[in-house]
Amino acid sequence: MLMASPTTFNSSSNITNGNDPKNVSPTDYSVEEIERTINDFYSPTSQLSVPQRQQLNHILECLQYSPLAWDFSWKLLNINKSPSVQFFGAVALCNKISKHLSELDDNQIQQLFQQLIQRLIFYISINSKQITIKLVVALGHLILNMMPDKWKNGITAIITLFTQSQNEFLIKHPEKGHLIVLNILTILPEEFSRIVVSKAQRASIRVELESQFPTVLTYIQFIIATYNQADILGKMFSCLSKWLEFGISIIKVESLFDYLFNSLNNESIFDDASDCIIVLFTSPDALKYPSTFSRLLPYVLQLEFILDQALMIGDKEKAECITKLITQFGENLAQLIVQMAITPNQQIQTLSHKFCCLVMKCTDMKGQYPVEETCSELTFSFWYALQEEVTSADEDEKQMILLELFRPYFERLIEVLISKGQLPENDSIFTSEDKETFRCYRVDITDTMMCMHNVLGNRAIEVLANHLLLAVEQNQTWQRQESIIQLVGAGSEYVPLDENLVLPRIFLLLPKLNFCNSSIINATLMVLGQYSSWLGHHQETLQNCVHLCINALSTPELIQSASIALKELTMENRMHMSKYLNDIFPIIKNVLENANVQPNDRIRCVAIIGYILSAYPSKIVIDHLNILLAPEVNKLLAYLSETGGEKNVILRKQNVCTTLSFISVLITAIGYCGDQSDNEENEQHQKQIEAVNDIPEVLCCVLRDLDPILHLVLKQYADDNEVTEKLCEILSRTVTTLRESSSPILNTLLQLLQNIGPTILHLQFLNFVRNTLLLFSQDTDKQTFNLFLAVLQRFGCLFNGDIVWLKNHVDIVEDFANFLIQVIKKLPHVVHHCPNEAFVLLFQFVKSGLQLHEQSTLRSITMFTSNYIEYTKLNQRAADLLQQNGLEIVQILLKCIGSASPRHLVDTLSLPLFTLSKAYIDWTSNWVQQCLNDPNFPTPSPKRHHREALIKALTSERTSRANFKDNINTFSSTCRGIDYSGTTSNKNRS
Repeated sequence: MLMASPTTFNSSSNITNGNDPKNVSPTDYSVEEIERTINDFYSPTSQLSVPQRQQLNHILECLQYSPLAWDFSWKLLNINKSPSVQFFGAVALCNKISKHLSELDDNQIQQLFQQLIQRLIFYISINSKQITIKLVVALGHLILNMMPDKWKNGITAIITLFTQSQNEFLIKHPEKGHLIVLNILTILPEEFSRIVVSKAQRASIRVELESQFPTVLTYIQFIIATYNQADILGKMFSCLSKWLEFGISIIKVESLFDYLFNSLNNESIFDDASDCIIVLFTSPDALKYPSTFSRLLPYVLQLEFILDQALMIGDKEKAECITKLITQFGENLAQLIVQMAITPNQQIQTLSHKFCCLVMKCTDMKGQYPVEETCSELTFSFWYALQEEVTSADEDEKQMILLELFRPYFERLIEVLISKGQLPENDSIFTSEDKETFRCYRVDITDTMMCMHNVLGNRAIEVLANHLLLAVEQNQTWQRQESIIQLVGAGSEYVPLDENLVLPRIFLLLPKLNFCNSSIINATLMVLGQYSSWLGHHQETLQNCVHLCINALSTPELIQSASIALKELTMENRMHMSKYLNDIFPIIKNVLENANVQPNDRIRCVAIIGYILSAYPSKIVIDHLNILLAPEVNKLLAYLSETGGEKNVILRKQNVCTTLSFISVLITAIGYCGDQSDNEENEQHQKQIEAVNDIPEVLCCVLRDLDPILHLVLKQYADDNEVTEKLCEILSRTVTTLRESSSPILNTLLQLLQNIGPTILHLQFLNFVRNTLLLFSQDTDKQTFNLFLAVLQRFGCLFNGDIVWLKNHVDIVEDFANFLIQVIKKLPHVVHHCPNEAFVLLFQFVKSGLQLHEQSTLRSITMFTSNYIEYTKLNQRAADLLQQNGLEIVQILLKCIGSASPRHLVDTLSLPLFTLSKAYIDWTSNWVQQCLNDPNFPTPSPKRHHREALIKALTSERTSRANFKDNINTFSSTCRGIDYSGTTSNKNRS
């Protein structure tokens, strides 16, 4: 048997005798113990605890890559062993060949090859599919690693080896030999990207594979001519697909076009053939060989016959597959379709237009989606790609020509989208899953309509207006009218604010719609909200629409869409909307008093009133606030005095959170000063209001009045994350809304913050502190410097130097790191006032935080570390501490880069090291040198030249961030035993 190095197995049972598996080397396990471990791990009746399973998994992973695997894998590949044991043996052998083939010399590799061939034939003879697949992958990696230096023309040899074998089984079953060959020929291009070799060797392997493709093609043609079994032909299609994905040019397989498309008429190989054709269509060669792809188009057009047949017999699955083929061709070759449409050759132009008509036929598929048809949705991507090609034409004249050519299709598409997007007359035909699928379908229709607005401009909204007029005049179904209104909403971002011809016609038609169903009313309300900016510039139209929203608020099933629309209208046009206060306020008051209204709808209603009140003098604001807030405060007091079981406790907390959100939104809305559609009349009105308006003073009074209530909330919920989040949101919104005007109540706000429990440090807490510091940290009379220290103290108590706590609270850690980044970058003077203990805490945080494995959290920590290093240049105390802690930080970084952290985090970990080298090059080179002087640090794998290359990259003043990352990645790979240098290590040869 193959052995990388002689090994003596320990006969003692390391698993059953209670030894900690983490402390046992893979070389301490005998084959029997390995087998027992595998059976224990995979047994369906296993009683192992989660920690025990994790330990066994760790052992098995180590064993797969250990030198022992060259020996035990063959012993486990024994028919008398359990299937799990045999499969583990195959996996271990595959992993060793793919990652550590350099441990074997040439003679051992030849021996390995012969053994692998024999075992592969045996397992295919007993029809063991899983193990056969693993052994084929192993053989594929072995062949790739032997190319081209150790095995020239290997593909020819492999074909001969299995098709002309003297093996008794293969002589009796020649088709099995061909299946092996097809599997190997499939694996070679598929696994090429995964082989671990140097760049030079990878390039030479690619050249060898490309030069051998004629042999592969000849073999494929032989299979086509000789066999008609579905399994062999299916594997042949898979093989061809992988070579096309590898990059073989489409012109090299042109001889197979006829066979590929004719195969779609064979039911037994239809799926395999269609998968292969899709790969053909997605080839990147389209613009490189346009004439070749043009010759494919007649084949695609012939698919219409198969599609019609499938639809005739009700084969939805086949119809969907053919539609996918058609649209995949169009989506990937839209540029070619466009070029063909403007070519002087009339015949080629006709092909392009026939293709667009075929796709339109698929889009306009008869039947209700998704119950009766599932094809139309697949075509939307083609229409998107086509409009992209038309709108991205580099010359205006060419764009105009293309637009004229394809305009009829785009306008027809709008008509089709109206029909396909209609709600069914009877939605009982839908299951709950169908309803969700149809909802997503309508979203896709809306997105496609946005493309039509983009390419047609105002013509798109004009087409919709014409259809809407027709629908109203002919009293067409409310479903059709609703569908048109939905598509009108899709154009809100594309219609200019000064559009004065089409939209007024549409809005004049709205009162004439067939409002017999809540769905069409909801759709109309949503359109009003979507066009709030445009309506603000056309106030005569706005006036006609407002009352539709106001009246809808009185109907429970319309509250959501009505409140959304009204909120948008008031936010965009608050000065103009302010005149409707007396109309809106009583209705919203009733909505807020209705206990059945959803929390989000209540919050929107509060915002509406807040935006309107922001345009009024203080007295009116206070009068209405008293009416709104009094019942909310009473409800809040009632919630706080309630008692009851666990269910009531949860409900009470939800109610408290809703009321706090109510207050938070009201503060923000009343303090709102923007009005995107202000005109001269509004500006004059605003100046008149400002003369008697003192919103900051009003809000300060409100907060003072609410202060004792909020303290009562904290008395019960000081340690509750959800409730304190809502309370901190009030504090933060108050500061950001009032800015410097919040100064009179700042101490009140800070006192509330101080009473929040010591374990609370969520994002809203940090946001309030950050916003307060940004506003008031320059004012030395204010006691704001302590805010930053308070955050550090909270974090210090929670963290307490425990890395496990960091791992279990990555959300807090990430928010805290982001908070520190902002403070250090924008408010370094605040950090200057910190005592030494604070700087020590930050270094402790850095050292532990860099060892986390959560990517987004680690990214925030490394960015903070980098900023903190930069900051130390401004603060000698911090710089002195960096000098004391730098060696340990570098050790942690190199250890994580070398092996302790997953490879995908290496790029992120390189940032602090790069910043260190640029800020303190002498210190950094000294620290790195000290670490790498240990030949076993971070692992024994890097040799002297690897270590010297890293130090050189660190000390070079001209090293860019990108080059530095490349050097770090190379060093990391070397540490993990992946050597890209192209050299072969025979250290562990027998």
